[in-house]
Amino acid sequence: MLKELQIPDDFYITSDTWFGRPQILEIANRKFNNVDEMNATLIKNWNKVVKKNDIVFHLGNFAWDPQTARRVLKKLKGQIYFMVGSSDEAFLDIIHEFENISILEDQILELPQFDSIISHYPLEVWNGKDSGTLHFHGHTVYSHKTDLSKMNRINACTDFWNYTPVNYLTIKDFINE
Repeated sequence: MLKELQIPDDFYITSDTWFGRPQILEIANRKFNNVDEMNATLIKNWNKVVKKNDIVFHLGNFAWDPQTARRVLKKLKGQIYFMVGSSDEAFLDIIHEFENISILEDQILELPQFDSIISHYPLEVWNGKDSGTLHFHGHTVYSHKTDLSKMNRINACTDFWNYTPVNYLTIKDFINE
């Protein structure tokens, strides 16, 4: 499926949005008054940067329940490619209803044209690690903060990016500087 996809020169990436999950406010220490405020902010931030035809990779743990997943997906812009996370059963129930949604079959996916690898879980070792290949991951909303002085591993969890999908070129420019 991805081999057929023509990714433009740029894409967005995010993870662990956990739309509709009340417990995530405490687990990830999210500073929202309630889950409705969190959902509204994440949707607003997403649509502020992502345009209709932009590519977005979501690295797992999208929503807590099918009703929330459905409501949110109706509002989000972009062509969204999902890597199934550790708790995406609710999401999988409704994806067939959306034309702008695709599931990535691989749990570790190389994007050679971007010198990057994506996965739901953080990796210690990946193809190209020693030659500068970037590794984007999710799953760790309260740990594995990005520290480029240690390795080229970027935590894409929304919590570390102001609850907004991060732009690949922004990351690449930051690293190159």
